[in-house]
Amino acid sequence: MVGLCDKPFHRFYLFSIFVLNEFQDEWIMVVAIYGRDIEEEFYPYLKRLLDGLQQEGIGMVCEERLAVLLREKYACVPPFRTCFGKEGFGAEKVSLFLSVGGDGTFLDSVVYVKDNSVPVLGVNSGHLGFLANVPAGEIDDAIRCIATRQYSVEQRDMLQLEVDGKVMSGFDYALNEVGILKAATSSLLKIHAYIGTVYLTTYWADGLVVATPTGSTAYSLSGGGPIVSPECRNIILTPICPHNLSMRPLIVPNEAEIRLKVEGRSGEFVLSMDSRLQKMSDGPVLTIRTAQAKMNVVKLPQHNYYSTLRNKLMWGEDKRNGGHRFE
Repeated sequence: MVGLCDKPFHRFYLFSIFVLNEFQDEWIMVVAIYGRDIEEEFYPYLKRLLDGLQQEGIGMVCEERLAVLLREKYACVPPFRTCFGKEGFGAEKVSLFLSVGGDGTFLDSVVYVKDNSVPVLGVNSGHLGFLANVPAGEIDDAIRCIATRQYSVEQRDMLQLEVDGKVMSGFDYALNEVGILKAATSSLLKIHAYIGTVYLTTYWADGLVVATPTGSTAYSLSGGGPIVSPECRNIILTPICPHNLSMRPLIVPNEAEIRLKVEGRSGEFVLSMDSRLQKMSDGPVLTIRTAQAKMNVVKLPQHNYYSTLRNKLMWGEDKRNGGHRFE
């Protein structure tokens, strides 16, 4: 008896099915989903997001710890194609990276997308949400925009850090800022700063924030730094509580290379890259420059940077404005 696959027509038929499935896999949009913790009051919105993506025929891959949390805490087992860890999420097959949480969760996304061009969209389950700027009430609109690809992508500068000319593994890129912070509570730091080979100043301060325009609304802003539109290509140096009244924030071009050397009575300081921290000993030269890699940030049609500033910082919260808007 001749086997089914021995017949030329059947062999061609089975091969065609295989090729068709491969092409269908390429046609399906796939999103990666990442989150650190999901509060009970936000879970219904996340469930709506996952169900909506599934109904639109969008494939999903999920960060492994989030998948475990959904299963164990909420008995929720969505049809994820696979789960991923720190080693990566198959960026070549993923169209979008969904960060579910606050701005801290969004910043964690840098670890996953720094070596690829997958754009990130932040769904806000937190409070302020400059980066994670899709509120719970706009999840349905976000699903529709994702499914129809009605969104734009903005490139944001990142900072790259070298310590004595070497990159620290897992501690190399920051979207918001690089921070030099005192480890002891009582003593100031001396931070010798150079722009390229040119001596700038020595900061006597609690620390120094070196920020991107994206990070200008974060730690740098708390230190009195300026708000800089992400469309600008700059680096911002903001001293933290400087022991000199004339010391002010400085904006330099993003082509500048910033070199820092730290001294302090305790002999150590804390180095931060966004939300990641590392205790360091005095002595090494820290080199900070604009990274070649960029962070691609998704912008939905109804969002723009200036309305985000106005709403999040409550600009114009004055009854005399009467809700006036320029059309």
